[in-house]
Amino acid sequence: MVRGMPRTTDPMRVISGALQSLEDAMRAMVDENAALRKQLQGIVQQAGQFFNAQSGRGARNRNGAPAKRGRAFKFTDEQAVGFRKQVEGGKSAASLAKELKVSLPTMYNTLKRAGWGGRGHRGRGRPARAARPRDGMPRKRGRAFKFNDDQAADFRKQVEGGKSAASLAKDLKVSLPTMYNTLKRAGWKGRK
Repeated sequence: MVRGMPRTTDPMRVISGALQSLEDAMRAMVDENAALRKQLQGIVQQAGQFFNAQSGRGARNRNGAPAKRGRAFKFTDEQAVGFRKQVEGGKSAASLAKELKVSLPTMYNTLKRAGWGGRGHRGRGRPARAARPRDGMPRKRGRAFKFNDDQAADFRKQVEGGKSAASLAKDLKVSLPTMYNTLKRAGWKGRK
């Protein structure tokens, strides 16, 4: 009996099987990639909602106003309006703050939130009170003068007569700037 040669496997069949395995592995990777992508999109969406919920830069309320940042208000808007009415009625903001046991800046911020413009509705940079005319002259602000107008006029005559402002200041025991301010108030223009 003649023995036949051992049968060898067909090389094309081996290659075809390997290609089929490779295709199956690739399909599994594509499916896994799609699932990971879906998970990542969900995470990004949740993070976006989280950060949008916080009052970050540019965050806005439903009415379009900028969102409040920082600590919550101590008083409601209705309470703030009530405080504003009290202050406009004559009660001082300081006494109201003391009564409510809050700081004066907190009281001022609460009143400002209620639309209060401040005492006399002044703006920034303007004086607290306008200088009220008294006897036709504007009211002086700050410290009282050391010398009255008659004394200042007398000092001016002495300085214009040749006496130095420094010696006059020394005699009167006042500083030189005080003497110069007094002379200037009396209309002295300085040495020529």
